[in-house]
Amino acid sequence: MATKNEKIIGTLIGVAIGGYFAHKKISKQDKNNFWPTFKGALIGGIGGYGLTNIIGSPNNTVNYTLFYRGKRVYEGITYEKRFDTRMSEHKANGKKFNHSIKDTPKPRVDAENLEKKRIIKYKPVDNIQHNK
Repeated sequence: MATKNEKIIGTLIGVAIGGYFAHKKISKQDKNNFWPTFKGALIGGIGGYGLTNIIGSPNNTVNYTLFYRGKRVYEGITYEKRFDTRMSEHKANGKKFNHSIKDTPKPRVDAENLEKKRIIKYKPVDNIQHNK
């Protein structure tokens, strides 16, 4: 999957390329070229969006929250395949928690932004970064 910005840019590039080539092909044949150009732009936009989703940033990072006695104590991110290892690392480092939840995988950049927003909003006691 791709980030929101990657999807927007891919779609806009597809629209521009599709519209350009459709207009170029029919502009000499027909004076009323709005609809063929529009169709070319639409097809290009759909293609650009699809291609961006295929080659965009991978959805491999999860946000997680640690709770201790029902209170939110830590917000973090990790690669999805490292989630269990990361929980073990927190326990080994002495972080107290008895429950954890994780979100669905998303691109790393989106996970980092969400983590920062949650730390600022909830101010978990074990987070140092962004928690002022």
